[in-house]
Amino acid sequence: MKNIKMYRYTTLLALLALMLAFTSCEDLFDQKAGNKITPDEHYKSVKDLEISMQGVLTPLKEAMPKLILLDGLLSDQMEITANADVDMQELNDHVFSINNPYLDGSDLYKVIINANEVLMNLYKITEVDPDFDEYFISSYTNYLIGMRSWAYFTLVKLNGEAAWIEGNMSSLPEKGLSYIPKEAMLDTLINQLLPNIHTDESTDELQLSLYINTKALLGEIYLEKNDYANAVTYLKLGLESFGNDKKFFKLDKTHSKEAWEIIFLNAENNNTENICVIPFKSTEGQVNPVTGWTLITDEYKVKPSSVITNMYLNQYPTKGPKGDAFRGVGASIDTTANGETYILKYAIDIGEPYGADIIISRAADLHLLLAEALNRTGDYQGALILMNDGYSRVEKVPRDYLRWNTGLGVRGRVNLLPRPLPEDITEPAKIMEWVENVIIDERSMELAFEGKRYFDLMRIARRRNNPDFLASKVASKFSDSAKKQQIKEKLWNPDNWYIPLNK
Repeated sequence: MKNIKMYRYTTLLALLALMLAFTSCEDLFDQKAGNKITPDEHYKSVKDLEISMQGVLTPLKEAMPKLILLDGLLSDQMEITANADVDMQELNDHVFSINNPYLDGSDLYKVIINANEVLMNLYKITEVDPDFDEYFISSYTNYLIGMRSWAYFTLVKLNGEAAWIEGNMSSLPEKGLSYIPKEAMLDTLINQLLPNIHTDESTDELQLSLYINTKALLGEIYLEKNDYANAVTYLKLGLESFGNDKKFFKLDKTHSKEAWEIIFLNAENNNTENICVIPFKSTEGQVNPVTGWTLITDEYKVKPSSVITNMYLNQYPTKGPKGDAFRGVGASIDTTANGETYILKYAIDIGEPYGADIIISRAADLHLLLAEALNRTGDYQGALILMNDGYSRVEKVPRDYLRWNTGLGVRGRVNLLPRPLPEDITEPAKIMEWVENVIIDERSMELAFEGKRYFDLMRIARRRNNPDFLASKVASKFSDSAKKQQIKEKLWNPDNWYIPLNK
């Protein structure tokens, strides 16, 4: 399970999910499946199950590059170049055309349908393999529900609602598809995840490599709902207990300073930082298109915005010249001799740049989400510790964080000075907002071009009931004053944040 190959997942219903998109869900059922292997002919061994499990993730090879592009262009992290196609230009302007291929959400629905099918057929393996007992059933169920929930969670953050897929539907329901709005979907996902999550480490789930961390996902959903206490509980659990080996995701010396970029080299096998990864291998025909879109020596259709570039350049290290030396120029971005900037993160692996992996979830991401949740519970000091230097420099580590005593913090492991609370900020509400602002800034730099930024901006703007928080940040990447104002006015209306569905 450590390396996903492009298996042709040939069950009948997996191949039906060809056209379910943001623009039209009903198109899914217009496709002809042909003579394919049906579930009754499959699931004859654990090997069959493993192929099916990989089939759940395979559609993400198409979905994730589009998600990276969407996030970058809808947020303040990417700008288009003169080479950008019309569809990219529209995304940059927050125009959502029905036929824009980058808005095609069919692959996320394929994940859901494939996961449903495997869940419905898991029991068949117990009939052919006596060692495949309740423990394995429980563990596989946990991770299938986790990936399905992640797909739904992503869809409702993009669209504000999602079509609910019952089982592995082979035809359109008589009354049509049922659409669930975002808030109701979050509650549904929580209710489905909770019974399948073990909080006792002695009975923790089997870890299936490359699948989502279900505890951390639950914590992120709670954070989206502004349920901060539960968000803290499950994000912390996700970091502290992950599989039978009791692995603990720490921001320690493993990827400190110069080693930070190693996170992105052969990312699927880097299990000290990365949790859920979609790997590519160009030598096997699995090309990550993000590399081509971003490299100045290739298509060069999008580039880093001046906003993210300036954020990197204006950091203060513990020693050396001003700038983020380990995450900025030479790592996430780079500059040509004539001053043209380009995104480097998906070409760090010089030996195989077009096989760059896409990371869905990693340790620094979860640390910063946990810091955000802690701050909203009133523990701004704990939040700043995670973001700055970690618990390795705390004289008296709180009992709940004794296992965290080697943590360097997000900024600490890349040799940046901490960002302490200014002395003149003393009111609790202003403290909370200042800390939240610096955490979101830190997420922008640490997770640049990883598909997180636009969701972060939406979450904070909704939480504060302040659309201008998102609108002003997105508009700031435009140099033309008229365009800047046009984008601001559009995004002052939260309805315009979501990609509309054509039902």
